[in-house]
Amino acid sequence: MSPSSKRTLLIIGSLAAMITVASGVSLSVQYKPYGVPDGRRAEYERKIADLKDREYLFQNVDKLSEAIAYMPDTTHDFGMMDPHGTASHQFEIHNKGSAPLALKMGTTTCKCTAGKLGSSLLQPGEQTTVELTWNTGYKVDEYEQSAILQTNDPTLPEIEIKVKGEIKGELLSPETITFPQRNVAETTHARFIVCSQVWTNFEVENIECGAEDFTWYAEPLNEHDPRLADKQSAYAVEIHVITTPLEQGRFSGNMELVIRSQDGTKTLKRTVSYSGKTRSPISFYSRNIHRQDGLDIGTLTNNKSYEFHLVVRTNGDTSRKIEVLDVMPKIINASLTPLKTPGNFRLSLKIPQDSPTTIFNMVEKHGYVQVGDPSDKNQFSNWFPIHGAVVELSK
Repeated sequence: MSPSSKRTLLIIGSLAAMITVASGVSLSVQYKPYGVPDGRRAEYERKIADLKDREYLFQNVDKLSEAIAYMPDTTHDFGMMDPHGTASHQFEIHNKGSAPLALKMGTTTCKCTAGKLGSSLLQPGEQTTVELTWNTGYKVDEYEQSAILQTNDPTLPEIEIKVKGEIKGELLSPETITFPQRNVAETTHARFIVCSQVWTNFEVENIECGAEDFTWYAEPLNEHDPRLADKQSAYAVEIHVITTPLEQGRFSGNMELVIRSQDGTKTLKRTVSYSGKTRSPISFYSRNIHRQDGLDIGTLTNNKSYEFHLVVRTNGDTSRKIEVLDVMPKIINASLTPLKTPGNFRLSLKIPQDSPTTIFNMVEKHGYVQVGDPSDKNQFSNWFPIHGAVVELSK
């Protein structure tokens, strides 16, 4: 071999050696993780190793011996909770299998609920906690929130854990009330309870309502009142509302309550709807009478007399003097006879023989009978229509 060839081989060998050494050096260089102090380097590396192990377990669950996830309880009831409060509960989870158990928090049903793992990797026989924190709102209701815990247990890849409770109400009132049925122009009186599960006292400042002749007053309730047994009440009042409807039939509307806390720092408004029904002070009963159309006697010939009977009943005050106040057409004779039951009468309608031809079966022209108290006929009376016709037979 010539000296020049030897020199070339020497140069190539030296370069190869330098590349090998450089490669070895480059492979052995380790960079410090950004933002991790030297004193916490070991902790950081353990966490990285745990993450890698957990990811490996999740990806190779079918190839490994089984981890077994076990939770003694998966639901916790906080009971009654203050509005705008925070509550936490720790659930235990155990690894009862023969392989490491990897854990990871999944989704939650509400942003008001957060989950936190004590450890994300459990060796066989180890246990840790899963903490659920719940931030309550203000709306009075029973709530249940949940979170998903993911595991590498092939038989239990997801575990649903739940927290639930009931939010205390600053002010509880009914959505609607019903007035007892009364006669037209008679006073009707309803009552309802308003209570607080938070305030130990409050004042009903005002109630606005468009009902006829509306008045109200409020009375504190004793804490041992049986009507408060299931309300967890800190303070309660019974509100009395009185009205005098002037029209027959159904009536309804809203009441606007204004309530102030004892310390005066907070005023709340509540809307309570109301409904009721007034009846006529006098009712008519017969199998031939219709609630809306009244009594239809058909077309009658005047060659004989006719008689119809109904029962008249007063609603409420049975001591009133009741009479036939008016009747149309005038060919009808109407009379009242008292029955044994106070306030009940028999109404007899008679059409004499040879009555003149009279037509009263049209919408704009029909008969009627009015019965009531002659001293209070505008309020304590009632009437029903009569439809029919009386015709003469040709001689």
